[in-house]
Amino acid sequence: MKTFSPDKEAHIPVLDGLRGMAVLMVLLFHFWQGLPVYQHLFSPEISRGLSLFSIGQKGVDLFFVLSGFLITGILLRTRGAAHYFKNFYIRRSLRIFPLYFAVVLGCLLVGAIWSAPGFQWNQSWWYLCYLQNVGTTFWPGSVGEPGHFWSLAVEEHFYLFWPLVVLLLNRRQLVFFSLALVVLSILVRAVFLRLGLDVFTFTLCRMDTLALGALLAVLFTDPGQWLATRTWVARGCLPVAGLALGAFFVWSGTASALLQTFKYTLFAGLCGVVLILALSPGRWNPLPRLFNLAWLREMGKTSYAMYVFHPFIYAGVMGRLYGAGWSPLRGLLWPALLTELVLALGLTILASRISWVFFEQPLIKLKSRFQYEDRNRLPPSIPTAEKAGC
Repeated sequence: MKTFSPDKEAHIPVLDGLRGMAVLMVLLFHFWQGLPVYQHLFSPEISRGLSLFSIGQKGVDLFFVLSGFLITGILLRTRGAAHYFKNFYIRRSLRIFPLYFAVVLGCLLVGAIWSAPGFQWNQSWWYLCYLQNVGTTFWPGSVGEPGHFWSLAVEEHFYLFWPLVVLLLNRRQLVFFSLALVVLSILVRAVFLRLGLDVFTFTLCRMDTLALGALLAVLFTDPGQWLATRTWVARGCLPVAGLALGAFFVWSGTASALLQTFKYTLFAGLCGVVLILALSPGRWNPLPRLFNLAWLREMGKTSYAMYVFHPFIYAGVMGRLYGAGWSPLRGLLWPALLTELVLALGLTILASRISWVFFEQPLIKLKSRFQYEDRNRLPPSIPTAEKAGC
């Protein structure tokens, strides 16, 4: 097993696998969310067991931590280089915009042709400006589909201001700024909850997760600090994990303002622990081996398209087999349910693979015209976002 060291420049495959795990968690969570069509058929014990899939919601937090880590690593290496801003924004645009706007415009077209309520212009124009999470927060009900794009807005807002932050601040200042963002997110959530506003999708309410990933990227560039971080995590990760998971299953879904204020930061910490452990191979640590699985790394490379496509595919699959007169699985609960799960996951993987090969990858090749200049030669060279499927 390769040892990941902050004094070496290399692509780290486990981060592909970590991203693959994050998207798989989201896929399973959203499948569980669609189970109410069968809910009346489950016993209370079965329902409680299936609720374990709700932890998959934290796959989005894992995405945020990993994005903060990867993007900050790129910016630390290239700050002060010629075309620092130009290359970063063009490369990010080539990776994100084509698929995003193709789906958004497709949704608007569906709304215009078939008058689909969720895709009407007056509800979906927000997505053209990456303001969907702003509308959802302050004007509930004003934003239509695709609702899962709120997380893409959060990341895009982070990309807008973070390059300037990294350029202006030294490493020590960047550490304190990242910590300040964590505190700011907690305070904003506390104020929003007092005002009766939703805190799930608004950018400043979720910035602590990205900031924690950025903080880990800064620590990763210093061998001594990274070793100290790994040591601290090895000693304290179990209590943190136990506290976070316990809080989630005991209080998740409640109206507790205290929980809503702090739980996102708590789960950001848990995702940070997972990231650190993924980069810390050891005899008693199975995570690097897990995230090095080839199929999980491949899933990570196409995770963006998987995240974009899966709700549309799920809508066409879930709840179709059990009660349909044409279905050979009519009245067979578990065979129908498992078949729908296989179809939902399989079609999502297939669609994302087709998108990757014929649409995304050809556009990504254009990035070669806007190469990063590794001006600072910082150890380590954190793997590029492109290699990690970002």
